[in-house]
Amino acid sequence: MTAASGNDLSQARIRQLLAAVGSAHAQEEPALEVAEYDWRDPHYFDEDELNQLAAVMSQVATHVAETFARFYSSEHHVSPMAVTQHFANDLPNQIELDRGCCLPFGPEKDHPCGFAAITARTALAWVTRLLGDSDTGDDPERPLSGLEESLLFDLLAAAVEGFLLPLRPHHNLKSDARLCQGQPDIQFETTEELCRIVFQIKREDADEACDIAVLLPCSRLAALVGKTATIPPQISPQELSHALMEHVQQMPVTVTARLASTTVSFREILDLGPGDILLLDKPIQESMELIINGAGVFSGRPVRSQGHYAVAIQRSEDVTSKASDKPKKG
Repeated sequence: MTAASGNDLSQARIRQLLAAVGSAHAQEEPALEVAEYDWRDPHYFDEDELNQLAAVMSQVATHVAETFARFYSSEHHVSPMAVTQHFANDLPNQIELDRGCCLPFGPEKDHPCGFAAITARTALAWVTRLLGDSDTGDDPERPLSGLEESLLFDLLAAAVEGFLLPLRPHHNLKSDARLCQGQPDIQFETTEELCRIVFQIKREDADEACDIAVLLPCSRLAALVGKTATIPPQISPQELSHALMEHVQQMPVTVTARLASTTVSFREILDLGPGDILLLDKPIQESMELIINGAGVFSGRPVRSQGHYAVAIQRSEDVTSKASDKPKKG
């Protein structure tokens, strides 16, 4: 090394060294305004498409209002209150199905793809008015009689028909032939994107309002907003495994060749100059390491090959035992 510098390090030398090793403060850049993205919520429809769906549902609400006016001989106000997207595994949190009534619908009998749902209290209130009564009785959640269930089916099927009307040019969906209690037997994939549409129904001369919720896959509504529904290809487990292995084999891996290391003082760093020699902590006859993901995987000796520095591998290390020896974070 060159001759030692004075006892007091100059500020200029310190700033020079810190700048060389990258300790200078980086210039702050203005923060970009970005919309928060929640991966827990589906994003099948964007905001504009949801607004288009809401406009279509306003037209559907007109048909549903006509249905209730025909059944009850009185004016009803029907309006879409919510158009939201959910994953199928979140279904129990979105619709009350424990004691409610559902009317499934789909392209074929016994193969429903969606359903309309109302609570048990709403079902009893609707059939009570259909029978001309004004009181639902002591138990507002009692089971419906055969006559009451038949009347409720006619009303709910007519309301669902108004909902399915704009979908007919794209999907031939029809209501099931009967009501079901609780959640219908529809096998949704847990990650399937579903759309939940809630209509509020209110009689003109009453203060209390009731809700009817319709739920079906987002892909069934895609055509209403000019969106092409994509059907995922069917891939066998063997094809998926083969594709994953091919992808893993092509993944780039960084290999670091480490000859040795040493520790010097801050003052010695300042005194380094061209021609100085640093002694490393490894004898010259020992091999160097090839490090992958922080672990020494191979060892070898430095050589030259085709005009480049290279490493001739002499042996491979036990990667499994090295990984198990690493301290675990807890």
